[in-house]
Amino acid sequence: MNTTYIIIGIVLVLWISGNLYRRHKNSSKVIHVDKNRCSGCQRCIKRCRRQVLETVEDETGKHVVVKYPDKCTACGNCLDKCKFKALKLIERKSYI
Repeated sequence: MNTTYIIIGIVLVLWISGNLYRRHKNSSKVIHVDKNRCSGCQRCIKRCRRQVLETVEDETGKHVVVKYPDKCTACGNCLDKCKFKALKLIERKSYI
């Protein structure tokens, strides 16, 4: 029984430290939308917890833009949802 608790504890510590490492590693990054590839399906918007993305419609059509890049944590949740490969992480310095 004690072995089970030790294994669960180790797994929990590794999971928490992995999340902290990923958050620190991506703190210098921000999401970028390639509007030529974006279809405007809004799957990424629904997945974003920080509400960073927004849909706009202009002469090129309906697509997603990064409205609040300062709120973006580069978690990558929206990257997983995009079937058109329109999203990518870039350095925050090159975004500005």
